[in-house]
Amino acid sequence: MNYYGFHCSNSQLNSGFDFLALIFIFDSKMRVNIREYNPSFELSPYIEFFWTGEFNINSNELLKQRVIPNGYIELIIHLSDSHCELFNSASFDSSPDYTLIGMYSQPYSVHFKDKVEVFGIRFKPEGFMQIFGIPAAEFYEGYVDIESLHLKDFRDFCRRLKELSTTENMITECHKYFFKKINGSKINLYYLNRAAEIIRKNDGLISIDELTRNVFIGKRQLEREFKQKLGLSPKKYMRLVRLNKVNRLIREGKRVDLSELSYICGFADQPHFIRDFKHFTGEAPKIFINKRDKFIVNPNISDFSQ
Repeated sequence: MNYYGFHCSNSQLNSGFDFLALIFIFDSKMRVNIREYNPSFELSPYIEFFWTGEFNINSNELLKQRVIPNGYIELIIHLSDSHCELFNSASFDSSPDYTLIGMYSQPYSVHFKDKVEVFGIRFKPEGFMQIFGIPAAEFYEGYVDIESLHLKDFRDFCRRLKELSTTENMITECHKYFFKKINGSKINLYYLNRAAEIIRKNDGLISIDELTRNVFIGKRQLEREFKQKLGLSPKKYMRLVRLNKVNRLIREGKRVDLSELSYICGFADQPHFIRDFKHFTGEAPKIFINKRDKFIVNPNISDFSQ
């Protein structure tokens, strides 16, 4: 897998938002192309990235990919009539025009029969709750059609995005919409938001005791809020975030020695690392590294954006 990255300032783009694009090419046939864009500072507590994706670009044959969990919620807006297919109960079905994909703890499969073009919004799970008042726990380990959420303004917003012609216009519309939403939000989840952000900033390498001291809340209360609002425990979220660090290092190509990876990412020993990695990816590390073109890996890329 090849990786390319670049950063452009506001003046370079003549736009009103900071711009960071990272392009991932998963194989020499140029089948997948993903670009990610920073939100404004005001939206960063709620949204990790805006992104665009082109999948199965040559559309010569069915493209099968497995998506590695990363601890975020994805809104997928299909920009053409060609949709990806997601597994639903017993078969692969065409995904809705506006698909909200919840947090997963294991990889899920996605198929592309033709070229598929999408615009995406990657929400921090606690940020989604704060904007819309809907706990991420309600669609943990699954996906929903946003039509089922009965959020008319959100549905209308998605339709407006689909009608816009450029990525810049879409992101501008996102800023206008979400500024209005967060200014009108009356939900106060400060300690939960703070705890989730601390976990991400520390790459999951923080103890529960230290975490609770930092957010001034009891251990049981924090665990209860994580389960009720996000759908998983703080410890499991830490493990997901730690996996992001592993995948960033693998993607950079700087750390492929398993002993070194397990040490840098805070695992007690290599067997623990391999067991945890296999739990979240479905493959042992060496097999995963050799088959990276079969996976879509979108870890938090904070290391690159600093």
